Parts: sequence; C-alpha cells; structure tokens
Amino acid sequence: MTEEQTYRSLRDTSIHLYSVSEICALTGVTRKTLFYYDRTGLLKPVCRTGSQNFKQYDAESLMRLRMILKYREAGLHLSEISAILDDPGCDRVMVLNRAMERMQQECSQTNDQIIRLQAMIGRIQGGQ
Repeated sequence: MTEEQTYRSLRDTSIHLYSVSEICALTGVTRKTLFYYDRTGLLKPVCRTGSQNFKQYDAESLMRLRMILKYREAGLHLSEISAILDDPGCDRVMVLNRAMERMQQECSQTNDQIIRLQAMIGRIQGGQ
C-alpha cells in the first residue's frame, strides 16, 4: 500500500491524524526533537500528505511519544527507550535496572567532583 493509500484509508475510517504542530502543542516537544525522533526511527509518522510531504501522526503515535517522554524524564537514553518500545523480547526491568545503575554511578562521580571543587574553594579562600 502506498503512503497516499494509507492516508486515504486512515482518513476514510475517521481516524484523526495530527500534524507536526499539533503533536508539538499536545506534548511540548519541539519540531527539532520530533524530526530527530523520525530520523533515528524512534517515532515515524504514519503517513505524509500534500505536495510538501507533511508528516502526519495518529493516536498511537501520540501515545508512543508520551511514553518516550516519560522514559526521557526518567533519564533513559534513546537506545534504551528504543529497546523497551521496539523489542518484544526486551527485559524491561533489566534495562531499567541498568539505567538506574548508570545514573547512580554518574551521581557518585558528580559528588566526587563537588568534593574536589569544595576543596579548591577552601584552599583559595584560605590563601593557599
């Protein structure tokens, strides 16, 4: 089925299609982010319409984007999100545990850096 046939089929069954602007307004993502997700394959439009190939998204795309955003807010990398959403055999708990371990390590490294900075500040203020 061509993209135009898919669009007609979606339109004929009264499925609402969202434009890029609508998706951005509903979710708060920027056009740049939405286009990046398209380029990386994380969120593809269901079809393209018009002479300028406008991207169109359906309700399932909107739900997927909301899941992507929830995982991003939790600190997951896009590769981790992709595995969770696209790999039916993915062990989601394992992916989430690994992400949490990574973040704990990053937090520990940040705390070490803060301690070093505090020591530098103390030496400067102490005249050393």
